Amino acid sequence: MAKNFRPLRLTRDQLASFLGDFEQIKQFENLFAVADTVVDSPDDILVVTIAVGTAQATANDALSQINELDQDVELLALAPVRNNIELSHDVNGILPFANQTARVRSNQVLTWLSM
Repeated sequence: MAKNFRPLRLTRDQLASFLGDFEQIKQFENLFAVADTVVDSPDDILVVTIAVGTAQATANDALSQINELDQDVELLALAPVRNNIELSHDVNGILPFANQTARVRSNQVLTWLSM
């Protein structure tokens, strides 16, 4: 690719014929210099292309994992609540009413009635 490339050699007078001011001419000269550098180093372009491809694959993989996680959370949110699980303790660490001694149950009943 670089062997068939002929650098564009425009003079400032030629650039001035279609550009408005000196600053634009300088910017075009900089642009041509960058283009010459890129054409002279096709191996660098290949390395960048491979890196971009790898980054894109990694990003796609991350998006796929996020989508899977989102679906899992959505399914979990839609799942029915299972109330048939016997707990040995409630969330406060107290035995369920049916598992308490008769004395404790009667005290709780009296407490509830007095409220």
